[in-house]
Amino acid sequence: MIILKDLTKVFRLNGRRKIVANRINVTFPTGVSVGLLGRNGAGKSTLLKLIAGTTHPTSGRVMSTGTVSFPVGLASSLHPDLTGAQNTRFVARIYGADTDALMDYVEAFAELGEHFHLPVRSYSSGMRGRLSFGINMGLEFDTYLVDEVTAVGDQSFKQKSRDVFLNRMKDAGAVFVSHSMGAMREMCTAGAFLDNGKLEYFPEIEDAIDRYMFSIDETMSELMPKLPEGAAEMKFPRDARMLFGIGLSQTRADWLGDCLRRHRPCHFAKTREPNYFNTRANMSDIIRDRRFKTAQQLAQRMQAETGETQRNTLRLLSEVSALVSLHTAPLEGPDRHDAYIDYLLTGRKTQPVVCDFTPGYALLPKAELTEMSTVGWARFVGVLRDPAERLWAQVWARLPGRNRTPEACEDAARLLLAAPEEELPKYPETDYRRIVTDLEEVVGQQRVFWLFHENLTGRAALRAFCDFLDIPNVPEISLPPLPEADEPAMPDDIRTGFHRILAPQYDAMKARFGDDLPAAWGNAGPGEGPGGRLPQPASENPGRPIES
Repeated sequence: MIILKDLTKVFRLNGRRKIVANRINVTFPTGVSVGLLGRNGAGKSTLLKLIAGTTHPTSGRVMSTGTVSFPVGLASSLHPDLTGAQNTRFVARIYGADTDALMDYVEAFAELGEHFHLPVRSYSSGMRGRLSFGINMGLEFDTYLVDEVTAVGDQSFKQKSRDVFLNRMKDAGAVFVSHSMGAMREMCTAGAFLDNGKLEYFPEIEDAIDRYMFSIDETMSELMPKLPEGAAEMKFPRDARMLFGIGLSQTRADWLGDCLRRHRPCHFAKTREPNYFNTRANMSDIIRDRRFKTAQQLAQRMQAETGETQRNTLRLLSEVSALVSLHTAPLEGPDRHDAYIDYLLTGRKTQPVVCDFTPGYALLPKAELTEMSTVGWARFVGVLRDPAERLWAQVWARLPGRNRTPEACEDAARLLLAAPEEELPKYPETDYRRIVTDLEEVVGQQRVFWLFHENLTGRAALRAFCDFLDIPNVPEISLPPLPEADEPAMPDDIRTGFHRILAPQYDAMKARFGDDLPAAWGNAGPGEGPGGRLPQPASENPGRPIES
């Protein structure tokens, strides 16, 4: 337990007084991980130093019933003239730990190599953070003080840091500082908000995040890019972000949607594929007409029913009517997306990500993509698969069920290859170049995350994507089984033919993603990739947010 009693800290800067802590009275319970939130300059790092005792208060006291670590991640926690190894030995002696054991642990964990035996003043800020974190995690404390350190390093180091920290939290508490709401939700159960020298404690981390988001709402509004002229006025919740899953079909995009549907930070409407923007663009008339017809049938059927049967039909009619309302909304005017937003948010609690996974959105024109981009300052995710493999799977999927045989699929594929080049637009999903280019031109590369079908194999493949959304990684228990391929194996001659007609798409994707493309995309023939080039080695990155 940590008790702050009338804690006050005042700095004098250029003749002015800055109050970081103003008579704070707060108790952090034993064994609870508390997320400390506040805007830049609020004094979060200073408060950690006050709790650790490395900075003295102007007045008041900090009391603790257990051992407290020094602030992990702060450069002032380490002596700059000592090497990493010497700092480690020094800390081990202070806390009465086994020096050799701690040395071995920190050297292996921090991954500093020869720098472990060089002065800390030569370290980058990330290296200092890794050393500080390694020393702390190698010691047992009742409360750990952590300042942004789990954001240091590459993806594998971040994951290792998270895993070690969460393991420590099984038997200890923490005061955890981060600007990542995803990290806060993953690492903490309670929260505290520091603003203008006052500290508010919240038993639930979501309440602390709500308070923090409310405080920065005006600032965030000023930083947001201006809405395009004529954009709809929408009351999208300020504590949430819109995510559009745009496909593609015949990829593991559906599996990705199922993962997020089971993930607590994500909210889906009752229908995962509302098909709102493609019906607005008159690209899914069949879906729209089917919904109207279903509503009419349910309304007629209900008139002849009674009791429980009638109530069930009424419930179904209510659900279908909500979908129908999407298709009766005005196409113009500031309120044109109100019905859609209301439908999306029905049943939402505090989830930070609101999802609409409709594969048909990949084919939308730029005008509709622009409309989508203004909904909750949306982010987008798409799943790309080897173009030849995806086209083969699509040819298979389009065959009538009674005629769906490997032989029929081969015949359909060979007819496609024999047809004039202008016949290929019957499969607009093959035009990766247009899909990727149009989306990134409209919304900006920094708001799009591309994943590759071949690399979507489990939880590890989703880590970078969840970081992009600023949410915790999908837990193992939320992973549905990977879907098995439905289509038969593709004959070599058809594969070669598909690679030939899709060569511009391979070239465009190679130019766009480079070595991040899976190696399997290059297998056009024995030892060659598309266009006669050797395949490039696969990146370990399963997908990447595109840098601006």
